[in-house]
Amino acid sequence: MNLEIQEKQGRYDTEIRLVTEKQAEEIRDFEGRSGSVCVRYEGDTTYIYAALGEEGDLLNPVAAAVRVARNLKRKALSLYVERSHDFATYVQGALLGAYRFEQYKETQTPPLEHIEFVGTGLQQEALTKGRIFADATNYTRDLVNKNAGEIYPDALARQAQQLAMEFPALTVTVFDEEEIAQEGLSLLSAVGQGSATPPRFILLEYQGAAPTEDPRVLVGKGITFDAGGQNLKPSGSIENMRLDMAGAGAVLGIMKGICRLGLQENIVGVIPAAQNALGKDAYYTGDVYPSHAGKTVEVLNTDAEGRLVLADAISYCRKAYRPREIIDMATLTGAMVVALGDTVSGLFTNTPALSKGLFQAGEAVRDRLWELPVYTEHMKAMESDIADLRNVSTLKRKAGSITAAAFLHHFAEEVPWAHLDIAGTAWNDAEPRGITPKYATGAGVRVILEYLQRQQGEQSA
Repeated sequence: MNLEIQEKQGRYDTEIRLVTEKQAEEIRDFEGRSGSVCVRYEGDTTYIYAALGEEGDLLNPVAAAVRVARNLKRKALSLYVERSHDFATYVQGALLGAYRFEQYKETQTPPLEHIEFVGTGLQQEALTKGRIFADATNYTRDLVNKNAGEIYPDALARQAQQLAMEFPALTVTVFDEEEIAQEGLSLLSAVGQGSATPPRFILLEYQGAAPTEDPRVLVGKGITFDAGGQNLKPSGSIENMRLDMAGAGAVLGIMKGICRLGLQENIVGVIPAAQNALGKDAYYTGDVYPSHAGKTVEVLNTDAEGRLVLADAISYCRKAYRPREIIDMATLTGAMVVALGDTVSGLFTNTPALSKGLFQAGEAVRDRLWELPVYTEHMKAMESDIADLRNVSTLKRKAGSITAAAFLHHFAEEVPWAHLDIAGTAWNDAEPRGITPKYATGAGVRVILEYLQRQQGEQSA
């Protein structure tokens, strides 16, 4: 899509303007309620007005208006920017709102080809940032939306390798099933052994600083389809389980964004990728399995597999990289949907400064996080009578998201660590709203890019 900056009058016959509730009173039959959009035709020009709602939220009104323009099959539009210091936000909103996944449709909606941003003081740097953030998110959306038959573990590995071909600062290493076993990633092996498509362990190493500088590490759950294994998911719960690699998709999108931003630090993306299938070699409910960390795990539910592959990945990173911090992202628990709904992701951490930085970044880009506690009682609830740990808690259905995070906490140990549970935010079954499309949303991408960019700014200040 072509993006341009225009200082004065827009050149296209479709114009988008954001209006306050008071300004909306001057537009006939437009109440100006938060999130509402109004279309008016005057001569050859189509005017699209989007009502500003919650204070500080530009992303959703811009996205809603651009979506309307695309529904009207407009190929070009002029978007008026009233606040130049928020220009990057306008750009993100426009590109996120224009997104549609129609790869599998015979007839597709004509794409929006040109967006002209009209205003004074608009900087190219802000346009570039907004585009990078949105493009990374839309790239992730595409990956998560694709068929599980296309995005299996080795296909995820090839996606990473394609990024390395595009960006010289990125090096990719892929462990196959034999190398996974040799490295002692036994939980990942167990989860993936029931599938006809074997697991992969994918490392994406971005070097933006001296090789001696310790990296930040991002881990994404890469269950490319989750049938539940021996604890098979029922109808009504299995249909959209290609989304269970949304954490991995987010890591790939983030790494792409990092390369385009040219961040000046070392960052590693790690993806434990597997299909959790019910096959002749599927791992068993009730059995005890070793982990990379040396701890043994009693598997009491094979459908609680995400925490198993993440545990091995976190342990590997802790030992291999001496990381400054580890941030993992995963569609981990249905309990998170109950706790926080579909607009806020869960945040768990052992480091207050990490919590603060991630929360503030999420608020800035409307990719929001809310911290939940992990107490000693939750850690103890993950202890087993016959092994070191169990993969479901003694609390049964209580505090499901917290105890899942507690399980991961056992493997992070002393390393600064944060866990983002994006189970409620990574997928939207409802109609599009604001920046949120139907189906894959790209949750986690923009908050981490914003966080990393802010961390670099603080270090250079």
